[in-house]
This record gives sequence, structure tokens and C-alpha cells, in this order.
Amino acid sequence: MQRPPFSQALKNGVRFRCPNCGDGGLFSSFFKIRDECPVCGLSFYPESGYYAGAMYLDYALAAGVFLAVFIPSLFLPDFLHLSYLQKNILWVIFGTLLCLGFARPSYSLWLAIDYWISPWKARRMQKAHSNGEILEVPLVSMIIRTDQVDYRHGTHSPDE
Repeated sequence: MQRPPFSQALKNGVRFRCPNCGDGGLFSSFFKIRDECPVCGLSFYPESGYYAGAMYLDYALAAGVFLAVFIPSLFLPDFLHLSYLQKNILWVIFGTLLCLGFARPSYSLWLAIDYWISPWKARRMQKAHSNGEILEVPLVSMIIRTDQVDYRHGTHSPDE
């Protein structure tokens, strides 16, 4: 499976598109990720807990922007005349909005970069492969059948 150039993977990630075909949309609503691509059938959930890294990316991006705004604000004169509590509430709201604002790009970029690093097959491709429509010839083929031998007793299974 040939992977696309990294710039194409980033472009698909920024546009919230499928990393495989580049056509299918990643989100069905503002925060809801589709189960698979509507065009090529690529699963957007390759494993349980897959998007945990995207949450770290979201946090890192939001924290970077937050600190870039917050630290210089400490050196500005107090021009809003707000109480300490009011300022803290505004900073909490700002931080929350940053996390929510970076959620979609973080999830999309996580999927795009991970797919670029190690692409997996779309379900439609897997179905075509199992139906014999696609022929893959491996360089080395080894089949180990463990369902035929009971290793504890050294006997074959009863269906033989």
C-alpha cells in the first residue's frame, strides 16, 4: 500500500477529510466522528481508545495558545478594572473555548498523521480481498493452524 506524501496527509487533516481517499468527511456533526468513511469505507476507529493521543494534542495546542496570551497579559496594566475572581472566570472560559476549538483539528490531524505513518485497509478493500477480487502475493507465506491440534493432550481435534 503506497502512502501519500506527508503534505497531502496534513492537507486532508486540516480539511477534516478521510486520510485514505481525501473525499469523505470525517465528522457527521460538530463533535461526532463518523465510524467509517462514507466514500471508501475506511474505519475511523481502528482500535479502542484510539483518539487518546488526539486529546493530548488538543491539550498541547490549547495550552500553547493560552500561555502565549496569558503570560504577556501579566505585564499589561490593569485596563479592564475587573476583580481577581472575574479575571479568573474569563481565563477559564477562554481556556475551555480553546480546548473546544482545537478538538476537531486535533482529532483530524491525529487520524491523518497516524494513517500516514501506518496505513490500514478500508473495509471495502478487505471485503474485496476476501471475495478474491484483489490478489495479494506475499513474499513468504506461512500458515499455522492451532485449531487442529490440542497441544496439552497431543491429539487432533474431533472435526478431523
